[in-house]
Amino acid sequence: MYKTPVNSPFAAFLLLAVVIVTVNGCGFQPRGHSSAAADIPSPMVIRGAAEFSGLYRELSRQLQIAGVELSPPGTPGLPVLQISGVKSESRLLSVNSRNKAVEFELIEFASFNLRSAAGKQLVPQQRLKVIRIQYRPEVAVLGSNREAELLRRDMREELAGRIIQRLTTQHAAAR
Repeated sequence: MYKTPVNSPFAAFLLLAVVIVTVNGCGFQPRGHSSAAADIPSPMVIRGAAEFSGLYRELSRQLQIAGVELSPPGTPGLPVLQISGVKSESRLLSVNSRNKAVEFELIEFASFNLRSAAGKQLVPQQRLKVIRIQYRPEVAVLGSNREAELLRRDMREELAGRIIQRLTTQHAAAR
């Protein structure tokens, strides 16, 4: 009886190997994970953002996953990632025929810079923003509020990822 190549164990292994090499080669990373933080100084201190804020928690989580050691905010003699201008906004985009709000623009802002332990600027002050549009039908108010919370969490995750990406590329270029 003839076996098709797809059913043979060797063909399945070969197909799996090709998929793994392709996914690995394209730079795919699971969402929220950054392994490219090798050029960020470690250990470091994060200042300016409240320790229990969503951005601070997400930023520290992603930095620790990337292998950066974080010290408490009062620790002297370490490079400082200064976070400032953290702000969340919501703007009305559109209304329905009964003049009820149905679309909102959600915005998350943050500014940051990186200074050495001696106070030398390693990465200049930069402002980032993440924007999402949320549709809120008037019949699903509770679902819309939960969706807004989830969108805000995703936006903070993206904002933290962008900060780490900028730190990595700009600190490496400044060396």
